[in-house]
Amino acid sequence: MMSFREFLERIRPAVNRRIEEVASGGGAVDPGVLPLLIRGKRMRAGLLLCVHADLARTTVLTRQALDLACAVELAHAASLILDDMLDGDTVRRGVPALHLTRGEGRAVLDAVGILALPYALVAPYGARYVAMLASAQQRMARGVAREIFGGPHLPATPAADRYDAIISQKTGCLFSLAAAWGAMAAGKEEPVVAGFANYGLSAGRAMQIADDIADLHMFTAGARDGRPGSETLLLQCVPAENDPRQALGEVLEREIRAAVAPITGTNRQRETFGQVVREIVDLTIAGSVPGDGTPPLAACPGGSLQ
Repeated sequence: MMSFREFLERIRPAVNRRIEEVASGGGAVDPGVLPLLIRGKRMRAGLLLCVHADLARTTVLTRQALDLACAVELAHAASLILDDMLDGDTVRRGVPALHLTRGEGRAVLDAVGILALPYALVAPYGARYVAMLASAQQRMARGVAREIFGGPHLPATPAADRYDAIISQKTGCLFSLAAAWGAMAAGKEEPVVAGFANYGLSAGRAMQIADDIADLHMFTAGARDGRPGSETLLLQCVPAENDPRQALGEVLEREIRAAVAPITGTNRQRETFGQVVREIVDLTIAGSVPGDGTPPLAACPGGSLQ
């Protein structure tokens, strides 16, 4: 029996080695950018590889699954460089944000260069992977733009609909891509791929809700600077007469429970991937809060993976 946290520990070295190999080959990425690329929890890669391992019934880390996982992580890393500039964040993955150490202009060019790597990784596996990656990156950019600048296509009311529209794009779509690719690499048919795409979307939303709750906690504690983002919109989703802590916990719990609905497999699969979402949430909160690490919400009860 293996928890998702343990699964991440097992796959992280292989993911990091492959990313370093791809980024270093032919001078694809400036060496000054490598520290950002070879750090991180690897939750998106872990989700992809977990879905693949479960559906393919294998413990073998295939080259295709590994390349797809690294592509998702590299797409995420490029977005982090730009996010930090937009948000005014100063630290990323335990080191100074890239735009502070290399300057904003160079950081933009670094991000553009990194964005080419995921396409090089997935192109050998077919045009569908390239198209799906392009679509996900477009939606991510659109979600961040709507978060910062608003937009005509955002629901006017209520706040919960606006919040869901933003986080589904800026965070949910890359988790959705990861889960769908895990199913595709396992050779599954379209209904299964679509079900896991929807599962990944909810997993990403749950991760973003947890991150926003942690950010609210940090802003309140005076432990975070920078531009407030989707967490302020999340707070608007709570009726004024409700206890914010309890209400936000209920929002998060509903998303966690909803994640497994699209999975049409066995009860064991639903339990397994329900627990994966809970651990993603726990890892997000544990990695975001300051001080003694006490989370702003009680951790969800855990189980274990096959």
